[in-house]
Amino acid sequence: MQETEKKTSRWKAFWRIQKECFRRAITPYMMYLIMSMLLLVCQTLASFSAPLMFILSAICILGGMAYNAHLCFLTGQKHLDAYIAGELHRKNALFGIRSGGDHQPEREYRPYKGFVIGFYVGIPVLVFGSLAGAFPALEGPGLLALIMFAGWAIIPVRWLNVYGGLDVSNFLSLAMIAIPVIVSGIFYIVGAKVQAKKRSEREERMEEAKGKKGKK
Repeated sequence: MQETEKKTSRWKAFWRIQKECFRRAITPYMMYLIMSMLLLVCQTLASFSAPLMFILSAICILGGMAYNAHLCFLTGQKHLDAYIAGELHRKNALFGIRSGGDHQPEREYRPYKGFVIGFYVGIPVLVFGSLAGAFPALEGPGLLALIMFAGWAIIPVRWLNVYGGLDVSNFLSLAMIAIPVIVSGIFYIVGAKVQAKKRSEREERMEEAKGKKGKK
């Protein structure tokens, strides 16, 4: 009975973590979506100035990555604070002390969570990219959906075909999921490390202040 309860508890914790990561992925995805729309607009410049189109398109993609990085950096900081609070709760529990507050363990920092957030950001690429690869016709629903909802993943691939004279499969767009996964994962960890350093420096300053008061 206890073993079943433990397994149930683990699954609940797992799904809570997934919910938290998915929630944190929504805003970065919306920014990529906006950048994709701007990216589509930039393609109209090709007939006037292809170099300008490439430059503006690159800025759109980098803009989405920058916002993604900023949000995951902040999430890493928040999750690090939640982790420290969780450690305090667990220490108090060992001594039978009940801690107040609304601590939520699924919001605690874990290095892998940033990569999970990035994976959720890239889910439309996996879904529509697979359809676009399987049904490559320009009027195919998979390709149209991919262009609309994750243009940043397919438009660079289309450039290889249109401007590079190649015959690249739309399946190559699936590799673009690496962008949000890597960006989210790295900046989530960096955010946590920066927050940990800030907390450490703050504690050192408090200790120094206490030491000076003690001398007086």
